[in-house]
Amino acid sequence: MTTAPGPSTTWHINVSINGQAYPTRDYAPDIWGSSDACFNLPEQHLNYVRAIHEAGHAVAALIGQAHLHFAQIVAGEAATESGGLTEGCKFSDGHAFAVFSAAGERATDRWLREAGLWTPERAVANEVGSSSDRCHFLDINPHVGFGDKQVDYRVVHDLADQALDQYWNAVTAVADALTRHLHVEGEVIAELAGLPNGTANHA
Repeated sequence: MTTAPGPSTTWHINVSINGQAYPTRDYAPDIWGSSDACFNLPEQHLNYVRAIHEAGHAVAALIGQAHLHFAQIVAGEAATESGGLTEGCKFSDGHAFAVFSAAGERATDRWLREAGLWTPERAVANEVGSSSDRCHFLDINPHVGFGDKQVDYRVVHDLADQALDQYWNAVTAVADALTRHLHVEGEVIAELAGLPNGTANHA
């Protein structure tokens, strides 16, 4: 991750990933290096960042009537390119998938704020760490962009924030379980969240 001076706009363009500009809603002029390093948090907190991210995805999948297979995180220094993974299928519609796509990123941002750990640098690190979620969503939704398309990606953020507001206690319960067990099956997550798990594609 490298940086260059960027304009003061709704989306900041001072971060690049693999040579490609990566818009961020937050601005940190001196950030560089891996997203984990930029969080600059002790291992315990960094593990919880990974857990709250995947918990956000997992609960959003259940809200979207998807079948949740599992959620997992990689703790400590064993994490490489990915600190976690959540797998689900059969989302009810595009709205549900939009919420799922942004819920990990927005859950992390919310938790950092509530824990008194939010800084612009950590906010940008969170956005960069969520690049694969964003890119996957944008690949199948080319009408969504960053002030240059029919729909702004902040709308996706807003949808995720609204869902998290309603189910935040469920998200934190799932994150706590992930920090303890690292891998949690979908049925267990559904029970923790108090939400039904949808039917799998193969069923």
